[in-house]
Amino acid sequence: MENITYETIEQLMEKAYGAIGKKIGDLDKSNRIQNQKNKGNLGQIIEEGYFGYDVNNNQEADFPNLGVELKVTPYKWVNKNKKVSAKERLVLTDINYEKDYTMQFTESHCYQKMKKILMMFYEHEKDKYKYDYIISQVFLYQFSQLSEEDQLIILNDYETIINKIKSGNAHLISESDTFYLGACPKGANSEYKVPQPFNSIKAMKRAFCLKNSYMTQLLRNQIFNKNQNRESFIKDISILQHNTFKDIIENTFSHYEGLTLSQIDNSIGFNVNRNSKNYLRVYISKMMNISVDANKLDEFEKADIVVKTIRINKKGIIRESMSFPSFRTKELIEENWETSTLRNLFLSKKFLFCIFDEIDDTSKQYKFRKAMLWNMPENDLENYVFDVWKKTQDILTNGLHLEIKKQKTGKTIVTNNLPKKGDNLILHVRPHTQKSVYKLLNNEIIGDGDIERDGDLLPDGIIITKQSFFMNNDYILKIIS
Repeated sequence: MENITYETIEQLMEKAYGAIGKKIGDLDKSNRIQNQKNKGNLGQIIEEGYFGYDVNNNQEADFPNLGVELKVTPYKWVNKNKKVSAKERLVLTDINYEKDYTMQFTESHCYQKMKKILMMFYEHEKDKYKYDYIISQVFLYQFSQLSEEDQLIILNDYETIINKIKSGNAHLISESDTFYLGACPKGANSEYKVPQPFNSIKAMKRAFCLKNSYMTQLLRNQIFNKNQNRESFIKDISILQHNTFKDIIENTFSHYEGLTLSQIDNSIGFNVNRNSKNYLRVYISKMMNISVDANKLDEFEKADIVVKTIRINKKGIIRESMSFPSFRTKELIEENWETSTLRNLFLSKKFLFCIFDEIDDTSKQYKFRKAMLWNMPENDLENYVFDVWKKTQDILTNGLHLEIKKQKTGKTIVTNNLPKKGDNLILHVRPHTQKSVYKLLNNEIIGDGDIERDGDLLPDGIIITKQSFFMNNDYILKIIS
């Protein structure tokens, strides 16, 4: 095939916009979707079948004369509010442990791949065949057009990854080390490892990527809801030139360490209403000098940072374990570990623990200890978290054992054999909702919950109360201590 040359960005974009509304199957000129070795690479289908370029393995950009890379990537609609989200991270290029550490960011292959990206989006629908996916959005991503803040955070992310390679710790790289630019696993599974230059321990093969949360905010703010105003945490860009984003976050809270809530009121010049349900979250926002809940900050949503308020009582105990979204049994038993929801959650998410020590619970008086950014160590993830996920999957697949007990009060309780807190150092499984509901095979209903809202269907036809994974409170205390 003789390559078609697009002389200008405008000419290329005009062609790209012409693909909107077209089915990918109609553009598959070489039957690539059916080719098992190719795995139906949609980018290659579009590159060859629509833009008229020969598919090759060259390191240069897909449209070399324009320096533009082509990426075809899916999005989905989630939640009751039907919010658009990226279905996956956007993989840029493999990390070369032997060479990349010698290059500055602007000289790197990573930068060349993300300098200009023609992004073509399609909606992923679970039961739809790839042939029927339709190109629905087109966007030209240009690094030079990003805000200075985004550029600096991405640059810092790159240096974080490179510094781990230089220090002989490529085997300890985690996608959750960074904020916008990630180092995602690349290979058949986590056991696929390659040499690194400054250590004899082999490291997992990885690729530079734009993280899922970053891509989601790109979709929401620049593609579907353009010009959406989001409050930023960083008001002075210059501090990013000399500090990491992590340091900026933690240093913001350092001024309040050791202060009681009353002293914080005096410091911020505002008396927070402690009768409100989430009054400690209000304190967090006030300490950060923002007007919204911290989870809604532009940077925090892009970086998938979740703020968690940790209360430690006078006995030095965290009363509650930390819950995560409920799972659907059908979806969990069909997952594999490498692409599972739970693994991806801990691979990408960072937690900002804001820690308060109880002084007097009756007057809701606490002392602020500190704030710390934390992400799950991959050793814990691939061992303890995997173990509880696998055990949960096996039990739900092979038949959950329910034990029905009648208490003296007349109330009926139901217990099961899913992983308990004492079974695992990090996670356990328990009901996600306050109200329980069970529907047995004889159609007997137990509990005061609503089957549609609170129930989850098992493969054998029994309905149980929705379950979720909980992070053990003593594990969280160990992290903090």
